Formats: sequence, structure tokens, C-alpha cells
Amino acid sequence: MKRTTLGLIAGLVWAAAAHGAEGEFSATVRAADFSAAGLAKLTPAELARLDALVRDYKSGALATVKREAAAAERAREAAEARAAQATAEARSAQTAAAARTAKTEKETGEPKKADAGLIAKARALLPAGTTVEYAAVESRIAGNFSGWQGRTVFTLENGQRWQVVNAGEYFSPTVRNPVVRISPASFGGFWMTIEGVNQRVRVASLEAGR
Repeated sequence: MKRTTLGLIAGLVWAAAAHGAEGEFSATVRAADFSAAGLAKLTPAELARLDALVRDYKSGALATVKREAAAAERAREAAEARAAQATAEARSAQTAAAARTAKTEKETGEPKKADAGLIAKARALLPAGTTVEYAAVESRIAGNFSGWQGRTVFTLENGQRWQVVNAGEYFSPTVRNPVVRISPASFGGFWMTIEGVNQRVRVASLEAGR
């Protein structure tokens, strides 16, 4: 019987706290519930103690709600900060990638679209002193390619022969018939770009000696 009474009282306390009832707890309970819970048997001092306990309970529940709300707000702010940081990092990465692309284009000398017509009719001053009009050449190396050194000569499938003229060397795994593109350089001579090689090499045509 005591357990039933205590359970009923606890339920009433929870309901009062959940609905934010104002005033003393004992004054907010309906008369029928008041009697059913056995509260009518309590002395004024016992009722006062019960009201004090309910006030403490409601204060604690309110504090818990406030703490949870504050924690949720902090979590939301942290999530927004992480999202903003991720966005900034993504933009920074895009800017860096664009800068690397521009630098690579500048270093490799890849022609701009606006220069295509000029390169197609570019003039190159050959060592013999003869000015010859050349179109950009695109072909394949006849046979295997594994790099260059010294004055390596490349024979193309179109029959042309080109010799390395700049210092340095480059080695790579053997590639069969890679595509090459030869375009005039700014101050005479030519650049050869080879498929799969991330650097170009300066070459001269051996056709001039014919």
C-alpha cells in the first residue's frame, strides 16, 4: 500500500514539474487526486516539506533543461565552425591547384589556343642560316623510348629525325611508340613534348643538313 501511495505521489510530482505548474505543489493537485494519494493525512508541516521537495525537483529539472540546451547550442556552433573551416580549406586547395596548373603550363610551354595559328606558321632560324617555315609536328617515336642524354637522336614514324640539344638527361621505363609533339621555341629551335613525360626537351631538326 505504501509503495502504491509513493508511486502515485511521484507521478503527481512529475506531472506538476512537466507542466511547469506554478505555486505550491499541494495547492495544484486536484482534490480527488489529493485524497487518493493520501495527502490529506499529512500534517501541515509534512505538506510544507513535500512542497519544498517538489520545488527543489522542479528547479533541478529546469537546470538540466538549460544545461542540455546550452550543450546543444555549443555543438551547433562547433559544427558550423568545422563546416566553415572545411569550406575555406577546399577553396584554398582549389586556388593552389589552379596556381600549380598555371605554373605547369608556363614551365612546359604548352601553347595557348590563341597561339595555335601562329605556331602552325612559325618560322625557325636553322643553324645553316636558312629560314624555313614549319608547322607544328605531331607523330610517334619509331620504336622504344626510354629517355635521353647528351645528343640523343629521335627518329619519328613520319621519317623525321630530331636531336637533343639542351643539357641534362632523363630516363624512364621503356615505352613503345609514344606520341610526340614538336613546336617552335620562342628564340629559335624547337621543343619536343613526349607522351607520359612531365618535362619537354629542346631539339633540332637533322633535316636541315640534307
